[in-house]
Amino acid sequence: MTAKKVALLSPAPRYFGPLRQRRDPFSRLRRLPRLSLLALESVTPPDWEVTLVDERVQPFDPDAIEAPIVGITTMTYMAPRAFEMARLLKLRGKTVVLGGYFPTLSPNLALAEDAIDAIVVGRGENAWPRLLEDFAAGRLKPVYDVPFGEDGFTLEQYNHRLTGPEDGYNGWLTQVQAGLGCKFRCSFCVIPGFHKDQVALRDLDDLVEEVARAPTRRVLFIDDNLLNRPSYLHALCERLAPLGKEWIAQVSMDIGTQPKLIAKMAKAGCGWLNVGIESIHAKTLDAQAKWQNDTRRYLKTLEMFRDEGISVSAGMVLGFPTEPRDVFDLTGEFLDKAAIDITVFHLYTPYPGTRAHADYDAAGKLLTNDLELYDTYHPIVRPDHYDAAELVERMEWLEERFYRPRRVLGRAARGFGRGGAFGLVRTLATGVEGYVNLRQGLPLHP
Repeated sequence: MTAKKVALLSPAPRYFGPLRQRRDPFSRLRRLPRLSLLALESVTPPDWEVTLVDERVQPFDPDAIEAPIVGITTMTYMAPRAFEMARLLKLRGKTVVLGGYFPTLSPNLALAEDAIDAIVVGRGENAWPRLLEDFAAGRLKPVYDVPFGEDGFTLEQYNHRLTGPEDGYNGWLTQVQAGLGCKFRCSFCVIPGFHKDQVALRDLDDLVEEVARAPTRRVLFIDDNLLNRPSYLHALCERLAPLGKEWIAQVSMDIGTQPKLIAKMAKAGCGWLNVGIESIHAKTLDAQAKWQNDTRRYLKTLEMFRDEGISVSAGMVLGFPTEPRDVFDLTGEFLDKAAIDITVFHLYTPYPGTRAHADYDAAGKLLTNDLELYDTYHPIVRPDHYDAAELVERMEWLEERFYRPRRVLGRAARGFGRGGAFGLVRTLATGVEGYVNLRQGLPLHP
């Protein structure tokens, strides 16, 4: 019997075109596999033959797609490219399914595109097997929205051989998921909406088994917040400690109230943490319901990480409409003092499908509805105290200021003081990466 065929696609930003064929270590460092593709591949029934196409590492050729059904995963700013791909596939008689953040947040916009036959809302892994079964039986539905999941969920093993370094991907990290959703409801964040304001934690045995068999020594927990339940993180650290893995995670800043947990994480192999600082302006944080961030504790919390030998990356968001003009200078001064190795700067971006986007649209404060610009690097909302051009200019000034060679070297020296030669190399490498990215005109989160 001939195997049924399905293709899974991930569009890429247009700036990736010149980078697609590069396989040098620096280029690979910046490319983590699209875990959504591996997740869907892992739950595809065994009688289906799966083809993966990630535009960051290979060109998209619609004539080369043999499968009659194609799934495309996309975020909002890549939706125009996803639609373009869908139209080319539709001309060739394919059935096209769209999943990911964009159709989940904006199902009406996704379904308004004639080339889209069906959408998946929320977690694709839960809907995908049923969707393929319906397609094979000729009863495909326009929308698949299945239950989110509960504590104790398990995951199928991902086939990491499909996304190795020889294919252009990062070969030093293995991505692992411990939980879904976030316990907080920050107004600017799409995570609560995507996960329907729910949190689910994975079966601990299932998680630890995956970490143990990871093909790399370093593991990246892709959770939006590994601190969703502190007791779970305590238990996870106890299970990770004997494995000898080094791991990276994202946690909320309220972890600063739990110094014993930070020390436990370091002993269990945590070498890097990413934290969402977002703003140093307290009124902005209050307006965005980011109650877990206390600006008075920022520096102390960051020092606690570094005192345990943990490197730190921070996400900063600028361009909230009500921010005062001096927020850029104050942010620069804060970053000079903070024990941070790498900073990723974003512009405030209320996405279509969220209440904030609807409110700004009704108030006439949106600068654009061009989905391709919703990448956190373009101004979307008109600021109250300066114009959009100044916002971009000041954002670029902050990036260049943080990644100036002398500041990179200064942070590397501090890294040596806390983590020895390894701390120096780790901090210096990330600083150099940021500097090179800026010189090439590339964002820091491709």
